[in-house]
Amino acid sequence: MREINVDIVDGFSDSKKQKPIYKTVREKIYTIEELPMLGKLLSCKDSQKRNINYLNIPCAFDIETTNIFMRDSNGNVLPEPRPYAFMYHWQFCLDDCVCFGRTWEEFMKLIRELEKRMNLSKYNRLVIWVHNLPFEWAFMNRFLNYEEGFFREERNPLKILTSEGIEFRCSYALSNMSLNKFCQNEIDVKHYKLSGLDYDYSKIRTPDYIMTETEEAYCYNDVRGLCECIDSRLKQDTITTIPMTSTGYVRRDLRKAVRGDKKYRQQFKNNALSKELYTLCREGFRGGDTHANLDYSNQLLHDVTSKDIASSYPASMMMRLYPQTAFFKMSVSTFMNRDTSEYALLMEVRFMGLKYKGLCGIPYISEAKCRYYSANRVIDNGRILEADYVEAVLTDIDYKIILEEYDYEDIFIKDIYASAYAPLSDHIKNVVMDYFRAKTVLKGDLLKLYEYGKSKAYLNAIYGCFVMRIDQTEVKYDDVAHEYIVASPDLEETLAKFYNSRNSFLSYQHGVWVTAHSRKRLRDMLTIVGSDVAYCDTDSIKYKGDHDKDFDLKNEFLKKEAIEAGAYAETSRGDIKYMGVWEDDGFYEEFKTLGAKKYVYKEDGVIYSTIAGVNKRAGTEFFTEHGLDAFAIGTTIKDSGHLTAYYNDENIHEIEVNGCKFLTASNVALIDNTYTIGVTNEYLDLLEKALAKQEDMDYI
Repeated sequence: MREINVDIVDGFSDSKKQKPIYKTVREKIYTIEELPMLGKLLSCKDSQKRNINYLNIPCAFDIETTNIFMRDSNGNVLPEPRPYAFMYHWQFCLDDCVCFGRTWEEFMKLIRELEKRMNLSKYNRLVIWVHNLPFEWAFMNRFLNYEEGFFREERNPLKILTSEGIEFRCSYALSNMSLNKFCQNEIDVKHYKLSGLDYDYSKIRTPDYIMTETEEAYCYNDVRGLCECIDSRLKQDTITTIPMTSTGYVRRDLRKAVRGDKKYRQQFKNNALSKELYTLCREGFRGGDTHANLDYSNQLLHDVTSKDIASSYPASMMMRLYPQTAFFKMSVSTFMNRDTSEYALLMEVRFMGLKYKGLCGIPYISEAKCRYYSANRVIDNGRILEADYVEAVLTDIDYKIILEEYDYEDIFIKDIYASAYAPLSDHIKNVVMDYFRAKTVLKGDLLKLYEYGKSKAYLNAIYGCFVMRIDQTEVKYDDVAHEYIVASPDLEETLAKFYNSRNSFLSYQHGVWVTAHSRKRLRDMLTIVGSDVAYCDTDSIKYKGDHDKDFDLKNEFLKKEAIEAGAYAETSRGDIKYMGVWEDDGFYEEFKTLGAKKYVYKEDGVIYSTIAGVNKRAGTEFFTEHGLDAFAIGTTIKDSGHLTAYYNDENIHEIEVNGCKFLTASNVALIDNTYTIGVTNEYLDLLEKALAKQEDMDYI
């Protein structure tokens, strides 16, 4: 056993950002043989699997890796350099005791010691949390005695069980946060993840590389801090009740809210979707409305205001109506000749001679959500401006928006399915409001940042529980052939199993309508702001000009809606916060966009960036150095912070790097990419036409 210096959190500054104040302490590093295990055998039963016992102890594992480019036998880089990675250091924490290792042989020894000294087996398990398990799994899969696993998709496990009774679980899936954020948002965590700026990842380290104390402290905090995060969760759960994913907490609250309500259960089963209807719902489902106004794209704008909707998706759950009876087939004649506003509709529609006429410059129809479309069409960054014909599955909400914002020559409606509109269950809405009230009351309370963060995260996660796919693919791992077997389930059997399960209680179609209602709320304001709209994103609008009165008038109406629905809460200062209203989200001295999820801006003299494929920090640093003029087609950001994974599937073998020989096997090299700002040729052509049109207008 030895000791090293480690920085821990010893309080916080008084600023709103609650910056941690660190102090240096001495911490012990154990060898595998010295690692204390006695006295830590508190256990709990798995309520779902009564013959399985879990040790109720926080444990964490993590590895450090180096990337290289493989060379030939003469040491020359291969003609097509292959990124390759290997592990040179691992760290393990059992409760508050940390040990280090440098090789996979030592790791396997650790597993054997845990099995022997803690009496582990498939029926007496130890859970070890790994932050981003898919990464570690890529390296250690050949060194484990694999028993079974649960995979979201290929190479992406949530859980791995070994024959020794070790169950690895993914703490990133549990928290949905980076390790740094996880540490910041849990109670009594002292060992925060240390800054990676002091840890040069580009440096080639091998198992015989002598680690500095600073590097070891970095490794120490990674697992000690993660154990403290898990220990924080164990204050309200046991190892057996902690969910696998962050949304599991919300599902648990929702399930508890509806439990015992026989009427709700019967309605859920009555509204079961058939194979055909579920397929149509999947086609009709669409997310947020994110787009840039072509007239302002690739231009440096000044004095841009940003507004966003307070709790947009929760507001839709509280204030809007949803399909609450079994869908039935409605005749086209009935639809055309009667008032069908009391029904939620799923419609298979074909438009002929379609042309966008909307006022806000944000075409509504997404090319990706169309079932068919003509070759003769004009596309604005994924949105349809014109087309000879377009066919899609639409909700009644989408259908009405299209009729308002497009001209067309003809409409053909193939099939219509209808369900009577009604509010969501009060049980569901009560959970929504519990989270919203907690978030509202706790916001700004520096002593209750944990509770605030949890309520905010849960509120935002409710919607996701509704739209979890029922027909998820089944992924299994063959540990002999080391291959992934992906099988698509039989949809009819899967649906029958889903609706018969007592664990199922949320209707997929409700999630489809949550986003549709939220898009409509956004559209209403886009139409009012009109041609001054520069950009929109799900629940926000960025625009030029003065529209304060427009937003104030709209908010008066929205507040009345919120009051009628009970969708409001009082802050600790006595103010009222309403769901669904438009709130200030910033004022930008400068703003420039090149399409959806691709913009930069300056606010209070500070530059920020949002570019899909570029890390926010990396993008902000680049444009702070080079200015907003650098945000242009063709600009290359060398260190984008966006990593590409190169997988190497190999059995256990020995390699030599810098004179050090050691065992390795499968691995994944994460290589930082350069990013070149660009647009499609089609969008570039539209930009040039828009610029020429603007120049003609300026000339006139």
